[in-house]
Amino acid sequence: MKAAPVLLSLLTISFLFNSCKKDEAQPMQIANVLTGGDFETSPYSTWRTDVLKNNTTRPTSYTVDYSTEASSSPTHSIKVSCNLAPNDSTYQLFQQDLFTSTTPIPTGAKLTLKVKIKTVNIQGNGISIAIGGNLGVNDNYAPAFYTSTEGKTSITGTNDFKEYTITFDSFPAKTYSYYALIFFLPKTTGTAYYDDVSLSVN
Repeated sequence: MKAAPVLLSLLTISFLFNSCKKDEAQPMQIANVLTGGDFETSPYSTWRTDVLKNNTTRPTSYTVDYSTEASSSPTHSIKVSCNLAPNDSTYQLFQQDLFTSTTPIPTGAKLTLKVKIKTVNIQGNGISIAIGGNLGVNDNYAPAFYTSTEGKTSITGTNDFKEYTITFDSFPAKTYSYYALIFFLPKTTGTAYYDDVSLSVN
């Protein structure tokens, strides 16, 4: 009957050994690195809106409004409209830029961008969401990574708010800055509402 004390001693040693082990490092998880993605603050100061590659002989004009006409939560969204898009290179973007010096992301982390979009008679190339980043000054701010829904997910027509998602599996080393953006693509007309934009890290 000496087996029981020996077994008890082994269990005690095992317990003490395991209790002394350091906790293994858990991967960093951040629910959202973006600010103001619910568009409930006045009005969207952490975001920038711009029109690029505009053609002066065949201009495309956009209106961007801080809107209460439609929202997924609670009362505001960003409304972008275009009535006429004669130029095939002009596009409108809505973007937030971040820097790894102030909002760090571990190398190899997975990024997930989520955006809720409502479309009203969106015709043409449609809407696209994207995430990307750039290297630092020593690398001439060259692109570090980029991925988008363009050519993969159609965001057109008339639809109530729907969540669209895109991921990038491994955040590159030496990334200096990164961004989340929504494109009103070239040759696109109609109205889109953007709400509840988040960029999670895991």
